[in-house]
Amino acid sequence: MMRRLAIGGIAVAMAAVLTGCYTVDQNRFSTFVAGTVMPGMPMEQALVRMAAEGFYCDSKAEAPAIVCTRSQQRIFPGSCIEQVDLRRASAGKAVGTVDIAPIKCVHW
Repeated sequence: MMRRLAIGGIAVAMAAVLTGCYTVDQNRFSTFVAGTVMPGMPMEQALVRMAAEGFYCDSKAEAPAIVCTRSQQRIFPGSCIEQVDLRRASAGKAVGTVDIAPIKCVHW
C-alpha cells in the first residue's frame, strides 16, 4: 500500500513539473502576439505591452525595426528564443508591421 502511494506521489509530482514545461508552438505564439500588439497601435504602448509579457525590446535600435526577444527555458537542457520585430509606420509614432520570427531553440 505504501509503495503504491509513493509511486502515485511521484507520478503526480512529475505531472506537475511537466505541466510547466515550455513546448514550441509557432501557431500559439503567433496568435498570442497578434492579441498583444497590432499595426496602428502607438509604438510606446506596444513596447510596454511586450515588456509586460517578458520580452526585452531594444528600443534604441530604430532602424529598420525594434527587435523584441524572450527566452523560454525547457525541461531538457536548452532554451528557445521567441522574436518579434516591430516596424514603425511611415508616420513614425505607430506600429506599422509586426513580424513574428520562427521560434529558435538551442540545445546544450
